[in-house]
Amino acid sequence: MKRRYAIQIAAGAVLSAAGILLPFLVGGTEALSSILVTIGLVTLAVAVVRYWRFRDEPEKDERTQKIGAYAISYSWLLTIVFLAILFWVDYLRLLALTVESVLLSAILLMGLSARLFQWYLFRQGDVA
Repeated sequence: MKRRYAIQIAAGAVLSAAGILLPFLVGGTEALSSILVTIGLVTLAVAVVRYWRFRDEPEKDERTQKIGAYAISYSWLLTIVFLAILFWVDYLRLLALTVESVLLSAILLMGLSARLFQWYLFRQGDVA
């Protein structure tokens, strides 16, 4: 096992354990406790999945880095277009937008579209 995976797994376990023990040691920390448990479990899950998927093989090379960079660039461009459309929708008063809804939709669009572009470009084999 690579040292990096072992450190990530240990950090996830420590964060989760700290989140579980915190409400018993300090009162009124339930929200912080749930945040710690969530971060710990996500860290633990990501490390285990990466270890299971890659083992001792390299996780990335020049081709995967290039595809990732192109996918993120396409996602960024799509988000700019999306925000411009939202600007005109709000400016023309077609829809009442809140800051929370705009931020949440932009965050979701950026993350999901980057992953979709990566998936599509990996299926193509390479970017031109």
